[in-house]
Formats: sequence, structure tokens, C-alpha cells
Amino acid sequence: MIEFKVEDNALKSIEQKLGDLSSKAPTVMKKAVNETAKQARKQLASEAQKKYAVKSGSFNKAMKIKNATVRKPEAIITATGQVQELRDFKVSPNRYATGADRPNLTKGKVLKNGSLKPLEVGGVKAFITKFRSGHVAVVQRVPGKKMKSNPKKEFIKKLLSPSIPTMIGNEEKVYGIVEPDIAENLKANINKHIQALLEG
Repeated sequence: MIEFKVEDNALKSIEQKLGDLSSKAPTVMKKAVNETAKQARKQLASEAQKKYAVKSGSFNKAMKIKNATVRKPEAIITATGQVQELRDFKVSPNRYATGADRPNLTKGKVLKNGSLKPLEVGGVKAFITKFRSGHVAVVQRVPGKKMKSNPKKEFIKKLLSPSIPTMIGNEEKVYGIVEPDIAENLKANINKHIQALLEG
């Protein structure tokens, strides 16, 4: 969750600039905050899309804005979404195959600027399988744990990757890069709406 709050003295500053129209200050603030929130959502989605090798461009849709009001000049951006499967990101080869067609090694990556790395932990290689439901996923066997449906085979687990809220909220890769622009955009939007009111 990302909140956009304004300083207590910001409203007074707007009132001073508006002069005889000072009563319109809360409206100016509301418009500026809401415009800034929309800009931030778009920028956060763009930055996340640049950083992560996720196939679905769903960052913007995953963020909802609770708009500011005249009485409460703050906007809140809330990102939702569960952890995603690794197959939603860059995986090679990204197809289900059996027998001799099954690749010897499956590689994957979460970050766009990273390289594809072998999906192997503790000597256990990952592979792509198809469940009875028809769902295809990147999985890995769990040594020592057996499947309930087939005790002769080792249990398999899906390989997961970060959720959209985690990716967007990353201080180093996404939010931390966008944050400085938020304050600057808010100032610019306040000035823009003040000017529009004075000239109108």
C-alpha cells in the first residue's frame, strides 16, 4: 500500500497563492493529489514491467486507487495479487514434453537484466509438467517426500516467484526509483491547478 499525503502547511500555501479564491484550496489539493496518484500508478507499472521478466502486463490492473476527497486530501494505491508461478516469467524451454523430447535442463529468470539460470537446487533439476487438470507448471521433486496419489514417486512442488505487490513495493528496483518523482509531480500538479483556477 502506498499513501500520498500532503504537508499540513501545503493547504495554507495554496490559500495564499489563490488570494480571493482561497476557499477553493481544498479542491485544488484534491485534484492535484488524485492526478499525482494516477501518474504514480502508471509509472510504477512501467518501472516494474522494465525490471521483471513477467509475461503478463498486469501491473497497472493490479493497482487500485482510493481517491482523495476535499475533506481528506490523501490518495492510496493498493496493489493486490498472490505469488505467481515461475512459468509466468521467463523460462526456457517453456513447453511441456515427455520422454526423449523432455529437455535435460530447464532455465529461468525473474529479472529482465539477469541471465537465464539453471533451475536446479541441491542437484534436483526442475522440469515442466502437466497436472491432471491440464495446468502446466515448472516443478521440482522434493527428496524424501512421497506423493499421496502415488507413494512410489517423490512429491513435486511448483516453483513460485514474487507477487505483484512485492515487485511494485521493491525499494531498490521499483518504488524506490519512482518515489522521488511523486513529490515533484505533486508540486507541479498543485501549481497547474492553481494557475488554471486563477486564469479561469
